Amino acid sequence: MILRSVVFKASKFERIWFSVPEVKITHLLRSHGYREDQKIKPVIKDAAFKAINRLKENCAPQGVFCLQEIEHLEADKLALVSGIEFKCSVFEYMLAGSTHLIPFVITLGNEIDKKIASYSKDVNEPLASLFLETASRLCIEQVLRAVRSKLVKYALINEMKLGNRLAPGYSYKLHKSNKKAMWRLEEQRKLFDTFQDFNLPVELMESFTMFPRMSRSGIFGLQKKTIDRKKSPN
Repeated sequence: MILRSVVFKASKFERIWFSVPEVKITHLLRSHGYREDQKIKPVIKDAAFKAINRLKENCAPQGVFCLQEIEHLEADKLALVSGIEFKCSVFEYMLAGSTHLIPFVITLGNEIDKKIASYSKDVNEPLASLFLETASRLCIEQVLRAVRSKLVKYALINEMKLGNRLAPGYSYKLHKSNKKAMWRLEEQRKLFDTFQDFNLPVELMESFTMFPRMSRSGIFGLQKKTIDRKKSPN
């Protein structure tokens, strides 16, 4: 199946730079239990304002994406045409009907990590590191939404549907059951292997976590849209 594309134009690998999302001070403060109707000390507001400005100055969001064709999907195994296999019992349900997979890795870059670490030692700004880390986490969640929006458009022009994000290290509810299954973090290595020799902005550590820390990974399934063949009433 040949997919039309606004991404993956030259190959099945793609690098995309994203603009820095606008993180609101109210959202940052709310993450730390401060309400909008609450009287907040000026020193707290000032620390939040500085954190957001530092985020803007040191953040460079980018993502790498890979288009992979699915060979077959079994009860607890997903096999790609490239030969890579992922194992988790939620795949059969969460990726049902998918013909392709889009693995991805996104990051805010090295500078944010460096700044968070440096401010953690600054006794003159006790909230600097904490607030910058929170602002960064809010930022990367917005980048994730931008990623999904871009891939949804890609799916639409190919008359396909984008599935939910799945990522190693997370637990997912099994279909029609209260039980959960975890996609083991060790499978992060296989996700990175889908990029072959493509230059990634993120390093995979021995613990299977990523560096820089302000990074996220995962996969999206692509499935054909179901066509409603019901006849309209006469």
